[in-house]
Amino acid sequence: MKKPISQNMMEWLQGELRTWLAEGTISPGQFESIISKYDSQADADQKKSKAFYTLIIAASVLAGAALLLLIGNNWEAMNYIAKLGIIFGITITFQGLTLVSRFRWNNIALSEIFSLLSCISFGAGIWLIAQIFNLNAHYPDGFLWWAIGSLPLAFLGQSSLLWFLVITLEIIWCFTEASAFSNSLWLFLGRNTNLPVAAYPMPLLLLPGLIWAYLKDCPKTMALHLIGFACWCLSLWIAWEFNNLGLPLLGSLLATYWLLGMTIKIKEKLAAATHQIGMIGIWPLLCIFSFYDFQKLITETARPDHVAGYATLSGFLFFIIGIAIFLTCCFSAISKRNSKSINSKEMLLAFAILSQLSLAPAISFYFSSQLTFTMVLIANGLMLVYSAIMMDEGLKTNSTPRFFLGVGTFLLWTILRYFDLFGEHGGMLGASLLFFISSIALIGLAFFWRKRKVVIHVN
Repeated sequence: MKKPISQNMMEWLQGELRTWLAEGTISPGQFESIISKYDSQADADQKKSKAFYTLIIAASVLAGAALLLLIGNNWEAMNYIAKLGIIFGITITFQGLTLVSRFRWNNIALSEIFSLLSCISFGAGIWLIAQIFNLNAHYPDGFLWWAIGSLPLAFLGQSSLLWFLVITLEIIWCFTEASAFSNSLWLFLGRNTNLPVAAYPMPLLLLPGLIWAYLKDCPKTMALHLIGFACWCLSLWIAWEFNNLGLPLLGSLLATYWLLGMTIKIKEKLAAATHQIGMIGIWPLLCIFSFYDFQKLITETARPDHVAGYATLSGFLFFIIGIAIFLTCCFSAISKRNSKSINSKEMLLAFAILSQLSLAPAISFYFSSQLTFTMVLIANGLMLVYSAIMMDEGLKTNSTPRFFLGVGTFLLWTILRYFDLFGEHGGMLGASLLFFISSIALIGLAFFWRKRKVVIHVN
C-alpha cells in the first residue's frame, strides 16, 4: 500500500530523486521504486474525480443527443422562426451556463462540460440552418467552420476536453476534404490552382492548440495535436493519390516523433508525449511491413510516374530530418552540451526504422522488385530488435508497459510469421499449438515479472 503524502512533499521528493539520478547516486530502477511507494493526496483525489467527471461528461453528451433527437422528431412541424429560436436559444443557454459556472460558481469542471455542449449545439446549428434555408455548399466546410468556432472556447478552457472535439472535427475535415471533390481545383479565397483539393490550412488550425499545450504543459493536448498532424499528412497523401506509399511515409513521420521525443529540450511531459506517440504508433506499421505481400504491393504502386516521384521526395524530406536530428544528438553527446539522458539503443532503432520507411518509396521506385525480399528481411529484423529493446528497457527501468510491449511484439511476430509462412501447411491444429505455447509463455512471463517486482520492493 502506498504511503499518502502532500503534493508539496511529493514534488520535493521527485526533485531530490532527479538530482540523485543525474549524479549517478541511484539507478533509474531505484528512482521508480522509491516513487512508487508514495502517493500524494492531490494525485489520489484526482484519480477519484476522473471517473466521476468522465461519467458526467458522457451523461451530458447523451443528454444533448436526446435533446437534439427530441427536436428532430418535431422538426417538420415547426416554422423557420421557431427553428432558429431553438438553435440559437440552446447554444446561448449552454454558453451562459458556461460563464455562470466558471465565474460565479467557480466550478471549472462543470464549465468545461457546458462549454462542450455549447460547441456541440453550435455545430448542430450549422447543419440545421443549412437545412432550413436549403443551402447547398461544399459540405466539408461545415466541419471546418465548426472547428474554427470551437477554437476560442477550447483555447480559453482549462482542460483538454474541448481540444478533443476540435481535433476530431479537424481530422474529419481533412479526410472529407481530400475525398469529397477530388476533381475540384478550389483552394484559398476562390482562387484556382493545379493542386488537388486537400486541407492545406490545417497547420494554422493546429497552431493554437500546440501553443496551449505548451503553456499549460498538457501532454494529452500535445498528443491529440500530434495525431491530428499525422492524420493531416495522411489526408494529403490520399489527395495526391499516393495509395500504399502513404503508409511508409506515415511510419516515417511517427519515427520522427520518436526521435524528437528523445532529443528535443522542451518540457518533460510534452517530450514524453511526443516520444510515446512515435514509439507506440510505429508498432502496427512494423507489423504491416513485415509481410512480403505488402512490400510487393508497394513495389507495384511505385510505378514510374509523377505520383511515385512526389512520394519519393516526401520520403527524402523525412530522411533528411532524421539525419539532422541524429547528427545534432551525436554532436551534443560529443561536446557534452546535452544534459538530457538519451538511450543510444532506442535512438539507433528509431533512426533505422525512419531510414527504411522514408527510403521505401525511393527504393521501390528505382529498384522495382529487386530489393523487395531484402526490405522484408530488414522489416522483420527491426521488429525483433524493437521487441528486444522494449523488453530490455522494461527490465532496466522497471516499466511494466514497455516490458509487455516488447513481449507482445515478439509473440505477435511469431504468430504473424506462422500464418504468413506455414498457415497453409499447419492448419488449425498448428495454430492451436502455437496459441497454446504463447499462452504458456505469457503465464511464465507474468510470474517472472511479479516475482521481480516483489524482489525490487523488498530491496
